[in-house]
Amino acid sequence: MSSKLIAIGLVVILVGAGAGAAIFLMNQNKNSSEYSLLDESLQVFGNANGDWKVNSDDVSYLDDIIKGDKVETKYADANQDGKIDEKDKEQVQALIDNTAKDIWIVDGDGHIKKVGREISRIGCEYYSNTELMLILGQKEKIYAIDYAPYQAKEFYLGAGTTVKDLGNMNSPDYEAVKDLDLDILITFSYSGAEDKQSKLPDVDVVYLGMYRPNVQEPTKSEYFQGILKAGYIFGAVEKAEKYMRWLLDIRDMINDKTSKIDEKDKPTVLMTNYTSSFLQSGNSATTWSVYTSIDPMGQACLLAGGHMVAKDILTEEQYSGGPARTIYSAKVGMETIVTADIDYVFGHCVKYTFGGADMGKPAHGYAVNDASEMNEAYNTARKNVDDYASLEIDHINIIAGDFRNGASGCMLLALYMAKILHPEEFKDLDVLSYHQAYVEEWMGISGFDIKVNGVFISPALTA
Repeated sequence: MSSKLIAIGLVVILVGAGAGAAIFLMNQNKNSSEYSLLDESLQVFGNANGDWKVNSDDVSYLDDIIKGDKVETKYADANQDGKIDEKDKEQVQALIDNTAKDIWIVDGDGHIKKVGREISRIGCEYYSNTELMLILGQKEKIYAIDYAPYQAKEFYLGAGTTVKDLGNMNSPDYEAVKDLDLDILITFSYSGAEDKQSKLPDVDVVYLGMYRPNVQEPTKSEYFQGILKAGYIFGAVEKAEKYMRWLLDIRDMINDKTSKIDEKDKPTVLMTNYTSSFLQSGNSATTWSVYTSIDPMGQACLLAGGHMVAKDILTEEQYSGGPARTIYSAKVGMETIVTADIDYVFGHCVKYTFGGADMGKPAHGYAVNDASEMNEAYNTARKNVDDYASLEIDHINIIAGDFRNGASGCMLLALYMAKILHPEEFKDLDVLSYHQAYVEEWMGISGFDIKVNGVFISPALTA
């Protein structure tokens, strides 16, 4: 055990359609099995040739460096001892054989981390990391989860689970966390991860990068880096790669249709909040949160063939996320919304937060089977919009926050949105079958029927 970080998420959303920018994807005409899973080097030490995987090619590359035929590369020093020698080859071979006791990575925030691979107790912050551990086959090692996924612990880990509650990991009780004797803590966000490491010196605190997906170009994202790094940490590389290819196949299937839609024919879409917003509170809320193009919800909108209203009403700097790519949403006044051209609104809701709060209605997500509160939220939003004389929005949908904050990185949301925004183009798309596959085939959860279990969208989709 030693130094590291973690990531998380939760949401609910209302959607409005709009004309949106089509993107050119280099690999869009290929099957995902044909292309690299990362556009940049895999940030695992031992990846000597700087491609997207650790394999026998890296052993050969290290041989060439040792012989002086090639220069040392960024990730060649596999054991981080300051020199390239036979021990680096041994470390790479151990990673290939899944026998390495430790691994050195660059985490999702750029920190070099040594991570022990003899892991029996995993702590997960928030939904994305909990779901990723299930996807990678680590269910039996999940020892503790934080407040939000703990509310759905029996969905994730089965009836009678004895998983521990990490509580509010935004402001952790460090003594309680120490008592859990974790081997690794996978943290929700890059923010505060190093502070957690300093206060949990006997735990590897790892921020993988799950906080920052890229729905349009996943192979460019910290999120994809994080999934694959987790594969190497937990000895589940093949599962990680297969899951990433599944996501890419979804991306390509959607993009194949939406990239052919003329910009003028795309509906205008406002990605915003439901919780603590005008949609929920009416006139008592004077500003609207508008999600930008770097937020996974905004990216889902663009992939699904929507034109983001944000592009029309925010500054270019805001819309693009700012120089440091940290602007995920911006506030605007009601007058800006009234004068905007909005076809659809997607309202993002939060029930349980990373900070350990229960935000109240509507109940939603995998652990909820009664849709009445989501439907009530839709009716409230519809009434608040209709009662505001100068506000005209034809379509409103409320969608569970699980889409944004789970391990699908909003790719499932893109499926739902494509079906809603372009019903003719996607008339043969069975969205629910993809969502069922995510639950059953990827997370390995049986006895859950997406058609009757869980609450994810209002008005509901039936296919």
